[in-house]
Amino acid sequence: MNSAPLIDYKEQRIQQLVDHLDTRLHTTQVMAELLLDFAALRDGADYSYLSRYREGALMDAMVHLSRNNYEDFCKLAELAQLPGK
Repeated sequence: MNSAPLIDYKEQRIQQLVDHLDTRLHTTQVMAELLLDFAALRDGADYSYLSRYREGALMDAMVHLSRNNYEDFCKLAELAQLPGK
């Protein structure tokens, strides 16, 4: 029995997870930096660029991305057989 296709699939799946995670981590970082910038603007101005609704929606998106990042990291750790908790 040849295990090469299984190994190739596993390596391909690990690479896909790494790529998705890398992209989402970058997106999460950019969104966090935007939120910090908007918070600084809000503190120094009489108005806010983002309404409370938009700021809340952005925070919800950050939470969703963070959860997906964690889930993908757990899948990646399992596939790569990294030491668990």
